[in-house]
Amino acid sequence: MEFKKIQLNGFKSFADKTNFLIESGLTGIVGPNGCGKSNIVESLRWAMGETSAKSMRGSGMEDVIFNGTSNKTSKNIAEVSITIDNASHEGPLQYKDQDQIEVKRKIEKDKGSKFYINNKEVRARDAQMFFADLSTGAHSPSMISQGRIGALVTAKPTDRRSILEEAANISGLHVRRHEAELRLNAADTNLKRADELRRQQEKQLANLQKQAEEATKYKLISEEIKKIEAGLYYLKLLDIDNEIRIENEINTEAEGGVSSFNQQIAEFEKSIKTETEKVTPLREKNIENLSKIQRMNLELQNLDEENVRTQDEIENFKKSLKTIEEDIDRERGIVIDANSNEKRLKEEKGELIEIDSKYFETEKLSNEDLEKAKNLLKDEQKAVDKIIDIFANGNINISIDPIKEVINTIEKIKDLINRNEANQALTLLDRTRIELNNFLNNLANDESKNKLADINKKNGNIKLLQEKYADSFSKNQSIKKESVKRNERIKAIEIEVESWKNLLSNSQKMVAELTERKNRLLSQLNERDQQPKVQAEKKGQITEGLRISENEKMENEKFVEETDKKINSLRLELNEVQERSIQIRERKASSGATIEGLKKRKEDLLERVNSELNLEEENILENSNLNGVEELPNSTIQEDALDEKKREREKLGSVNLRADEETSKYEVDIKKMEQDREDLVSAILKLKESINELNQKGRERLLEAFEKVNRKFNEVYTKLFNGGSAKLELVDSDDPLEAGLEMLVSPPGKRLQSITLLSGGEQALTALSLIFAVFLTNPSPICVLDEVDAPLDDANVTRFCGLLEDLTKITNTKFIIVTHHALTMSKMNRLYGVTMPEKGISQLVAVDLQKAESMVA
Repeated sequence: MEFKKIQLNGFKSFADKTNFLIESGLTGIVGPNGCGKSNIVESLRWAMGETSAKSMRGSGMEDVIFNGTSNKTSKNIAEVSITIDNASHEGPLQYKDQDQIEVKRKIEKDKGSKFYINNKEVRARDAQMFFADLSTGAHSPSMISQGRIGALVTAKPTDRRSILEEAANISGLHVRRHEAELRLNAADTNLKRADELRRQQEKQLANLQKQAEEATKYKLISEEIKKIEAGLYYLKLLDIDNEIRIENEINTEAEGGVSSFNQQIAEFEKSIKTETEKVTPLREKNIENLSKIQRMNLELQNLDEENVRTQDEIENFKKSLKTIEEDIDRERGIVIDANSNEKRLKEEKGELIEIDSKYFETEKLSNEDLEKAKNLLKDEQKAVDKIIDIFANGNINISIDPIKEVINTIEKIKDLINRNEANQALTLLDRTRIELNNFLNNLANDESKNKLADINKKNGNIKLLQEKYADSFSKNQSIKKESVKRNERIKAIEIEVESWKNLLSNSQKMVAELTERKNRLLSQLNERDQQPKVQAEKKGQITEGLRISENEKMENEKFVEETDKKINSLRLELNEVQERSIQIRERKASSGATIEGLKKRKEDLLERVNSELNLEEENILENSNLNGVEELPNSTIQEDALDEKKREREKLGSVNLRADEETSKYEVDIKKMEQDREDLVSAILKLKESINELNQKGRERLLEAFEKVNRKFNEVYTKLFNGGSAKLELVDSDDPLEAGLEMLVSPPGKRLQSITLLSGGEQALTALSLIFAVFLTNPSPICVLDEVDAPLDDANVTRFCGLLEDLTKITNTKFIIVTHHALTMSKMNRLYGVTMPEKGISQLVAVDLQKAESMVA
């Protein structure tokens, strides 16, 4: 892909539409300061997606719009478009089939800026990614200014790595990884929010489910109440029908039925009494058996628990015995060590006491020698002081200034002697003797000379005595120090012996205590070992008694159950006979009137059923709780059941009858949330895989590019400097994507050193070497050099231009060079002059130097 043209309209000082053609080779931009040369470079970076107003030398992005002059009004819109030729169809995938691509950025006051690719509005990120895939962009190393050269030199190694990423063509990969990480963070945040929302929904759903359960229960109870009411009405109708039938039978059979009923009643009562007498003793026996079974089951459970506890106690006793035996062995070892160390220390103490007694006489003799040397030294000092007093009284006719100096020195010597600093005293005496010798040589008076000679002799004696005193003092101090050390060691031994005795006593006590504990545990362990056998025997006895009691209980229960059924049957029959007998007696006289009343009650009851339950007489049974029941209950039992259900319903209190619908809605929402969460988790996993894949590809490309750029960097550096060597190093991290890039260079005749130690020109050439090494590794479609030749002298400018010419031959990169240097201008294939015919408005003037040369030729 080739950059063909930049079109500016209303951008900074280019008020009118201006076309800047980008052709092959070297294109120079020249002009005086302030004419707007850099505005062309900035328009290119702005169109590539620059987002920093500061980089555009403005306080806000709207500052790039033409602000007007005294003769021309300002504009509201600025627009820059870049035309790119894609005839080779090597562009990004979505634009691969298009022969020409136009990227445009447009900004309008108070409305912000927009990006267009082929007149279709896109995001700023899309435009930035487009140029990043072409190994260029607003912050690409291919956009180089003099300040960028300095920044490359002073940049941190991690910041300098970006130029290596450009060579590896992973700038777009970095942007995609950053976008993936942003999407990953957003997905994590959305996942947390979704989980929180789901927890809230689930909490609400739990409440609704509870309400729904109550509502369902309420509805079920209401339905049961309705069925029980229908059953009650059905029973009442049956009762009425039975009563009518009975009344009719009473009318026809009353006379013969009374005596028959009385006889039947007597027989039933006799049979019930007989069966009751049979079953009563068995009931009492069963109660005793049940109590006995419960007691034996409890005893078995207690035996099992006691057996488990016994086993646990046995294990604990064994562990405790093992621990105690280990402790006894340890304490016995301590006793052995204590006896051994006590014996060794006592022997050492005896040896030290014996040595100390031998050295006592030696120390006494050393003290006497030291005192004797000190007294002799004092006597000699007094003789010297006496002679000095003669000089001080003026009896000798000489200048006494040197003598006063000697007196002061002697006073210092006396102080040093008193402080036992013999070495310094000897040094001062040597100096005093030299001064006295000099003084004697200058004397004319023989008497004075003799006196001074005497002083000098005394001074020599004092020196000898001081040496002797110093030797005696040193020996005395050495003997005393050894004696002190021995005494200190003897005291330390006594303390250690006492410590070992205490440790021995404690260990012996501990062994005795541990042995006693061991014996107690062994006794308890033997007791516990006998318990499982006793418990097993007891358990067998209880189990056998339990089996016998349960068998007896089952046999009794079976007999009682059969008898109870028989008694209940007899009582039911007795009740029926009694009721019928009573009814016959009571209704015989009034059976006709009763029948009419029963019929009226039946009609009223059917009308009530129809109004309350919306049922007909033939539908009452099938809609009641008695449908399919063989033995129907009586009305009283049915009424009790109805009252119980109504009380049960009233206990529910206020019920949300719409809870079922709301629960279903929440369940659908939560299910959708779970599906969304699965989608989020899947997206997060895919994003992490994508990031890892991008990192892996980035590392491989970066390491490959590092090897190539390092090799090219040395070649370009050697060419620009006519010798020397240079290399790159990855520092600060083992991960190439996180490591910094360090440049180590060695100009001709210099040792290998960091780039920051070079001169300004050398730094510029080194930075250019790295930039051009990147071009040779991964050529960019376009390179902008903004006054990078400013710090170079003529010789280096010549090399710089020669390198540019070589790059145009071996790469397809198009170079745009902004320069003030005449040598650089002479090497350009064409020049664009930026002028200001009207103050504040820039215009372009193009000159093709190659065509000009051919015309001159």
